[in-house]
Order: sequence, then structure tokens, then C-alpha cells
Amino acid sequence: MEYFGQLLQVLDRLCPISGAFEKALKPLIVEREVATVKNMLREGEIQQKIWFVVSGLVREISSSADTVTGRTSWFWYEGDFVFAHPGFFAGLPSLVEVEVYPGTILLELSRMDLALLIQSFKEGPLLIETLRYHNQAARAAHISDLVNLKHAEMVSRYYREHKSVFLTARAKDIASFLGIKDNGMHRFLRKI
Repeated sequence: MEYFGQLLQVLDRLCPISGAFEKALKPLIVEREVATVKNMLREGEIQQKIWFVVSGLVREISSSADTVTGRTSWFWYEGDFVFAHPGFFAGLPSLVEVEVYPGTILLELSRMDLALLIQSFKEGPLLIETLRYHNQAARAAHISDLVNLKHAEMVSRYYREHKSVFLTARAKDIASFLGIKDNGMHRFLRKI
């Protein structure tokens, strides 16, 4: 499997993993390349797989009273694990939708296989808690930015840190994620 090494590097940064864990994990991983925009998870469904982003972009869509199509509440980038927050680890229905952009390559692992790995290997529980911690910390930092930064500063910072998103995602999705109006996005980008 071509991208398994990339997955192992990220896992090892979260928590040192044993050779036995690596050997057990490898045959359980399935590679997926997404050719067109694909909704991988709908609101109310129980997520049956966790995905690792090898390359590309995935977005989380939350229901919103002010728009029919919902709002972009999160993006996952290369090296991220995609799971509904909250809900996936507890096996609860998702409160969000997960949409994958074209050209994205994912590695997926079933919920059942993940549960067996967690039970079978001592590093399993620590790996999951560390993964959840990093996800929650990143979301908290984004909320802090939404509250504390001016729109122009937020767009500028996000552009510097995630320039490739602007080549993939729709402007309205990025604007929604940054808490600004779609037409305001272009005004801020012209100043960068």
C-alpha cells in the first residue's frame, strides 16, 4: 500500500506504536480516491469508518438556520483524521455531514476494526485519546480566532497557513468557515 507509510508517521507522532500494531493495522486499511465531490457521511447517520487524509481536502457541514445548504464548520487537511465530532467514538448519530473534494485520497479503517485494535494493543486507548485531544485543541483554536481576530486578519492568516485550500474549496465554503460573508472574502483576498 503506497500511502501506509504516511499514515504510520502521523500515528507515531500521536503515540509511539509497536511493530505488532503496525502489522495488524496494514491489512485493515482501504485506499480511496475521490473523483467528484462526495458526501461521505450525512447528518443522523452513524459513521462506520474513520478516514485519514493522504492528500486533498475534506469539509464538515453543520446545519444552520440561516442557510439551506448549511455552513462549513471544519476542514480536514493532509495528515488529518476525519471523524464526526462529537459522535464517532461513542457510536452516536452524526450531527454533521462530511463532504470530500475531488482529487482527495483517503485511507479508511472501519469502526469495528478500530475497536478491535484499541482493545488488542496497549497503545490503542492512548492513541485515540491523543487523536481526540489534538482535534479538540485545533477546534478550540479556531473558535478563539473567530472571536478574537478581525476578519481581514483571519483571512490573511488562514491564507498564509492553508493556501492550497483556496485552490480547492469554493470561496463560499471558506468564507463560511471563517465566519464572513462570501462577497467579503474577495475583498480581503485582494489586500493579501
